[in-house]
Amino acid sequence: MKDDKIKSVSIKFKPDFYGQFQNFNNKIWNVIGEYVDNAWQSFDQNRDGLKINAIKPQLIVEIIIDKENDIITIDDNAGGIDSVNIVRALEVANTHSDTSGLNEFGMGLKTSSNWLSKSWSIRTTAIGEPVERMVKFDLDTVKKMKLEELPITSTEVSRNSHYTKITLRELTKNAPSNHQIDKIKKHLTSIYRKFLSSGDLRLIINKQELSYEEPEVLFAPHYSNISGKPILWKKEINFTAGKFKAIGFIGVLSTMSTSENNGLSLFRRGRVIEGSYDEKYRPKVLCGQVGSPRYKRIFGELELEGFSVSFNKGSFQEQEDLLSLMEALQSEINSKDFDLYNQAERYIKPKSQENNSVIAKNIVSNLKSSNPQNNFKNNVKNSIKQIANKKLKTDNELILKKAKVVEFHEDIIEIENEKITLKLELITEPSVQVLYSLENTNVDNVKLYKINLAHAFFTRFDQFKKEEDYQPIISIIRSLVLAEIQAPSQGTKNGGNIRYNFNMFLKNI
Repeated sequence: MKDDKIKSVSIKFKPDFYGQFQNFNNKIWNVIGEYVDNAWQSFDQNRDGLKINAIKPQLIVEIIIDKENDIITIDDNAGGIDSVNIVRALEVANTHSDTSGLNEFGMGLKTSSNWLSKSWSIRTTAIGEPVERMVKFDLDTVKKMKLEELPITSTEVSRNSHYTKITLRELTKNAPSNHQIDKIKKHLTSIYRKFLSSGDLRLIINKQELSYEEPEVLFAPHYSNISGKPILWKKEINFTAGKFKAIGFIGVLSTMSTSENNGLSLFRRGRVIEGSYDEKYRPKVLCGQVGSPRYKRIFGELELEGFSVSFNKGSFQEQEDLLSLMEALQSEINSKDFDLYNQAERYIKPKSQENNSVIAKNIVSNLKSSNPQNNFKNNVKNSIKQIANKKLKTDNELILKKAKVVEFHEDIIEIENEKITLKLELITEPSVQVLYSLENTNVDNVKLYKINLAHAFFTRFDQFKKEEDYQPIISIIRSLVLAEIQAPSQGTKNGGNIRYNFNMFLKNI
């Protein structure tokens, strides 16, 4: 039974416990998402009452993060918190009886507010109740006075009013810095994309309204017949395995991605649980090897049923069952009639002649601006001097032999009917002036080549940041190594000179 005259709410707990909330392990977008979840639940439960002249209601959540003034505010126009639920919302041991919505744990307001701040307040009025209630929580006062109840201040308002305003002050170390704001926006856009796209939710952060843009699905012929009829490479999913169910799609991206668009987003009750923005869910069984074209192109959205979520709604609890579901999906979507995996792995988007012409002009323009003629001449001259320096060559060889190997990889190849083990060793040695080396070993039919990831070439260009950025260069080096191994059978002598010369020129040019 509702009580419009409620005077206080119990916060009975050991006061020191509240100070521990800020030590919980969490991510800032998940924490802020708790306020959005609460607003959505209130909105969803009160849709009929929020209709005005049969016009479809719309939830508006506006968040202001002002670190400089030590304040965060969250305003929404949902159904408000009534006299029954305001008690539940603030009592630590009181969780939600309805576990079917987004705020199933009923702990979002308490944990999030204490995680972000030491002093916070809530003002709210529920639709149909002629009263606005205000509660203030101040950690220092609660601990000092050993408070077990907080007073509720009531003000008379119209029964048609409905809103909640939360104000956080004395922000903790967990509060976002200015450089985190953009990432928070992108994660929340990704998490609530379905509500945003349907028009049911307007989410505004620091005066910017968030909107979600769907990644473009590849519409192209089969990789084996590039002049054939274009196909939309998107597979609808409606799959059940025991108590678990997945509904959605898996497709191929039109443009490869390495962080934001590739991979899966896993939903529950319409909001993303795993796989928001740049933290997509990428099981190897579906997405393939890290850095592969398939890894960069497979993407999708799956609404899951039968799974439970973690306390902060950042992951699913049944991870082994989730992986088993992904394995079952693999065979479901990999068919000869719709060869989605191989399309993602092997399709190469053709470049138009016009596009190549523009690229060529830009290449020449960059060469002129980045390496003027006089600089180029001097760099060539210096490289030739270094090539002639026998001591430098000897020193490099000695350092190479002693360099610590951080990782290695072996391939078995066949050249002229002879099996050869091609062994790659990755080193990080700044004092070595060669990008790669090749040497015979004391073991028959084993060729050893080393690639120096600390070489000036890699540090000179900004694009070398992730493992997949190195793949094109590694492919070139492997080809050069194979060419040098093959060259003697074609009459070439001293092929290693070309390798050493290449290394010395590369260092300067």
